[in-house]
Amino acid sequence: MHKLEFEINVATENQISDIKSLLKNLNLVYEDVDKYVENFIVVLENKQIVGCAGFEKYEEVGLLRSVAVDSKHQGKGIGHKLIKEINANASKREIKEFYLLTDSASQFFHKFGFEEVSRANVDIRIKKTYEYSEACPESAIVMKKIL
Repeated sequence: MHKLEFEINVATENQISDIKSLLKNLNLVYEDVDKYVENFIVVLENKQIVGCAGFEKYEEVGLLRSVAVDSKHQGKGIGHKLIKEINANASKREIKEFYLLTDSASQFFHKFGFEEVSRANVDIRIKKTYEYSEACPESAIVMKKIL
């Protein structure tokens, strides 16, 4: 069986439009990605972005966001690689608590140690983010992981 090789890199400014297109196609929040591009990683296959993940950093608290894999490449372990890499990057940046919001992927994130939390127990810095306060519906599940 032929194993596909993917390249993982830190995102660059000139990849923002491709990242936004991927996120938009997957119905994920994409509007403010350019503000956090230095905290994004991309997975490339033949120089094309097939996956991405990023985070927002607020002192020792982070918001994991935009974990996305192109639908043609799902089920190949790319999401696992993204989470592993982004967790390592967040730890290097001294993030101690990692939050995320999801409508449909809570089981996926459970595998990586994220647990559901009540909105009442979410750090105020996360509550002030665009993703938490405006972009994601109230029905979105909030999850947290201690790094």
